[in-house]
Amino acid sequence: MFNNTEHVINVAQISKSIVNDLNLVTHRFVIYPALIFYLWFIGFIGNLFTYLRAELRNNTFCIYSLCGSIIDIINLARNLFLRYLSAKYAIRIPWYSLRATCKLSIFLLAFLPHLSIHFLSMAIID
Repeated sequence: MFNNTEHVINVAQISKSIVNDLNLVTHRFVIYPALIFYLWFIGFIGNLFTYLRAELRNNTFCIYSLCGSIIDIINLARNLFLRYLSAKYAIRIPWYSLRATCKLSIFLLAFLPHLSIHFLSMAIID
């Protein structure tokens, strides 16, 4: 009545179909993150110019927001943009090949977004 080989083949075909659909979506929409990176970068640069004005330098809220914007720029350039270039253009990132720099890279991948969130929360608390 029920053949196990037909069931396995159907599952394998379904899995291939899902993988093919995901690959198609990835290839079609991988051009849009670059636009998002540029818009984020322009926004962070605007924050830098705003918070570095002389009348805002003594305000602790502005100092926390400035530090958060600087960390966001570093996170964008160090983590997200390089990963995008690696995925889109197959550029090899050299610090993933050494053990110490790979550990540092993984640490920064988790630490920088959290640091930015902490600066934002300190600005809100202030």
